[in-house]
Amino acid sequence: MEYMWKTSFVSATLFVLALLAADVARGEGDFIIVKRFHKKRVPRQAVGGPVAQQIGSQWGSGFGSGSGGVPLPGGVGATVSTLPLPTTPPPIVTPPEQKKPEIYALDIKSTVTSRYAKTVVTSRLANKADEAREAVFEISLPKTAFISNFSMTIDNVTYFGEVKEKEKAEKEYKKAVSKGQSAGKVSATPKRENKFKVSVNVAAQSKVTFNLTYEELLQRRLGSYELVLSIRPQQVVRHLKIDVRIIETRDIVLLDVPNIRRSITDNTYGSGELEGVEIARPSPNRAHIQYRPTDMEQMRMSPSGINGDFLVRYDVKRDLSVGDIQIVNGYFVHYFAPSGLPVVPKNIVFIIDKSGSMGGTKMRQTKQAMNTILKDLRDHDRFNVMPFSYSSTMWRPNEMVLATRENIESARTYVRRSINAGGGTNINQAIIDAADLLRRVTDDQPNSPRSASLIIFLTDGLPSVGESKPRNIMVNVKNAIREQVSLFCLGFGKDVDFPFLEKMALENRGLARRIYEDSDAALQLKGFYDEVATPLLFDVQMRYPENLVTDLTPVDFNTYFDGSELVVAGRLSNEVGRTLDVSVVGNTVDSQLTLEKEVNVTAPHKALLNRQAVGDFTQRLWAYLTIKHYLKQRLIATPEEKTNLTAKALELSLKYNFVTPLTSIIVVKPEEKEVAEEEKEADGAADVPGGSASGSGGRGRPSSFDQTHSGSPVRQAARPRPQPKYQPSPSRSRGGGGGGGGGHSVDGDPHFIVDMPGLNATLCFDINGEAGDVLNLLRDHGLGTVVNARVVAAKRIPDGKQKLPTYFGELSIVVGSTRIYITPHKIVLQGRDPTHDLVIPWGKQSKLIRGPVDIDVRRRRMSIRHVGSGVEFMVLQHPVRADHPIKPDYLGFYVQNGKGLSKDVHGLIGQFHYGTATLQVDDEPLEGGVKKARIYIKDRKVEVHEKERRNHLINRRVQCWLAPNNADQLIDGNWRDYLVPEMFTINNSQLADSAIL
Repeated sequence: MEYMWKTSFVSATLFVLALLAADVARGEGDFIIVKRFHKKRVPRQAVGGPVAQQIGSQWGSGFGSGSGGVPLPGGVGATVSTLPLPTTPPPIVTPPEQKKPEIYALDIKSTVTSRYAKTVVTSRLANKADEAREAVFEISLPKTAFISNFSMTIDNVTYFGEVKEKEKAEKEYKKAVSKGQSAGKVSATPKRENKFKVSVNVAAQSKVTFNLTYEELLQRRLGSYELVLSIRPQQVVRHLKIDVRIIETRDIVLLDVPNIRRSITDNTYGSGELEGVEIARPSPNRAHIQYRPTDMEQMRMSPSGINGDFLVRYDVKRDLSVGDIQIVNGYFVHYFAPSGLPVVPKNIVFIIDKSGSMGGTKMRQTKQAMNTILKDLRDHDRFNVMPFSYSSTMWRPNEMVLATRENIESARTYVRRSINAGGGTNINQAIIDAADLLRRVTDDQPNSPRSASLIIFLTDGLPSVGESKPRNIMVNVKNAIREQVSLFCLGFGKDVDFPFLEKMALENRGLARRIYEDSDAALQLKGFYDEVATPLLFDVQMRYPENLVTDLTPVDFNTYFDGSELVVAGRLSNEVGRTLDVSVVGNTVDSQLTLEKEVNVTAPHKALLNRQAVGDFTQRLWAYLTIKHYLKQRLIATPEEKTNLTAKALELSLKYNFVTPLTSIIVVKPEEKEVAEEEKEADGAADVPGGSASGSGGRGRPSSFDQTHSGSPVRQAARPRPQPKYQPSPSRSRGGGGGGGGGHSVDGDPHFIVDMPGLNATLCFDINGEAGDVLNLLRDHGLGTVVNARVVAAKRIPDGKQKLPTYFGELSIVVGSTRIYITPHKIVLQGRDPTHDLVIPWGKQSKLIRGPVDIDVRRRRMSIRHVGSGVEFMVLQHPVRADHPIKPDYLGFYVQNGKGLSKDVHGLIGQFHYGTATLQVDDEPLEGGVKKARIYIKDRKVEVHEKERRNHLINRRVQCWLAPNNADQLIDGNWRDYLVPEMFTINNSQLADSAIL
């Protein structure tokens, strides 16, 4: 991670970031940040401002290089050259040394749940200068990672990222730039990692906190998983902490934390285990790794601190079985990596590009890698070496030879002495010749042991001789291979047409890799070969009952190589019972292998219920793999198929808040003028009697709980219904709830408003709790969701009343591993300890993803949506003026969409979601003309009477049937059965064994 500070003002920032904008369309997974500044809050620098404005204008016209900041010919240089040359050189002015700001804290927390890693990087920076500076947050991400959240905290206000379609994000970016707003973005770099970079102005003597979250599936290579965390702050950090937790369902048998790695080959800091790292093993299947280097320990690595990768390598216990199948909330993931299988012999042809462009370093590195690779061949393998340029030649014409010691030495001598760069690039003929050779070998020896045929094809250029059209080459190669050979394409250098190689490999049972032209290229070549050197199974099929499993990721695999892992994810249908039959079929060297297992789908492994585990990891992993598959299939799809695959990948990217090649993420800080207008508009709405600020509830008004089963209250109200004796108000909202109480025409205790399926009427009731009581409002064991509320009391008993009004002053919401604590003054997303809590203020627009939850705060209402099920809660903030004689600030809670709640849902309002009841209205009203009726619910009869209550979510009064005496007989048990001891109590002890669970 690299951080830089420099003197900055708005014009200079825009100039630099305008250059970055040119790469938006090309970036793989762009991240755009838009931060608007009011002119009064970002002072211009007295020195250099006009010059920076001029350069910004010139480079904004497209004359910048876009990379190193060096103008291209015809750009700034051409403009300057038209000026008269001065007769005497100007005096050299040395600018005063800028006061280097401090990265005072860097915290990297990574949780690996059954190979799925979620990493949160928190960086806290302080500008101690007396003028505004630009802070640049930069981090290298693994190539396979998807960013899932980003936020900035500036002036104690947090701004969260929102993932949008790339084109829409680009339009918003350009719009921001045209308005003179500071903007930044990040694109994938053409190296092994994605580089993430964000710039933002920070006022004098102030701080900024960056939070970045990314997710990835750790791939098993060469017998272990490797978690890579980049640490490159380019300075010593006072508080630097790395925290890694690994939670697996099988025992961890290998765990290694090597020294900081500067690059793949150049381990500047030595070998062996990292000094100072703390490793704890709470259980055989869990590990906790912490690294907190002191200032001196960081300086011992380099004067500028740590500059490299923190690595964790591990593996789990394995056997010859169907593998691990993990099921959580209706999604499953299946890992297959058996051990104890015999090695399948391989027939392998190495095709080496020896065209003129391969001269020098490339050819030297290729020969170096081949020298090592050939030594690693097994004696039962057969091989050949085929260099090509204008045409192809063979080390051993028209034969595949056994990998004996003599043959290997002969091949190494041939590579070292006889392969020299020169000539054109005839890709088409080289691959066809290799495929013909392999096919003849297998056809001529039908009774020989089973073997796997591979072509490893290395090139650095474009086809220039013979057939040169990539589309025609792909057709010819596919016809020659006939699905009998796996083609692995290695693209060497920056000029290679890698998309062409990738498509060709995907169509022919293989894959493509880039080999980057640097000091470790030979090691990259050798490393790739090691991954495919030991085939154990081929034609592997992972099978599941068709009627019980849907939306599967690919289930057929050409080859399983030793040290790797095959992964499948999918959804369970509603028809699945308690068990699921899983089988794996594949071919070994001498027989067909069939493995079977009956999996219990009702209870996830206890390790996955650990509160530190990644919430709903199976669902997010399914989405991750599905998006990856769609993006890969786009490469070889027809135009019509590509459109469909793009739409599917985009839909999932937006749904799960992943930054992919199709999406970008936006952060917007409203200008002070805009905020003032919003507040004025909202306050105006709140002044209306019974009104609400932006629909979020008026000041001093009681709120209610609303439970909408499908869609918004407006859509429900518009749905035609049969006309009963009792006609509900057309404005009433479907659903249940509670909120605050104590107002002008309503009772003081929390008012609950609920609807029930099949009952064409609204029910309401009050709970006479006391200050400090914590009530369970909703509990859904199947969804992993609990909502509790604490009662607070009024300041005094209102005139003419008999009791002290109460309200809901605190809410706790648990969804999976996400825990949210809400008061009228703040929203807290709890971390593993208080130092990692994320505080969101009311009154500002904030958006973020936390675990399986999508959170959106807009002024005085907060939406909390469970991404997988679609269940959505709404919390309303009801602030009251400080001098109000009775009311405190309080909250309202609504179930905005409860369609995804499970059948097990219960709680004070949850129990009504799937309940049934009938209503019988009396012909004779009560004294005063108030209607009365009876509710028949389960085996109980409840006397009710008509009442009017305000629903703040829709800001209207609704007619309801009020159940008296704390909802006696209307709710299961007594209201005190719903009391829980603490805000984050998960189980209700008194009803845990009955209705609530």
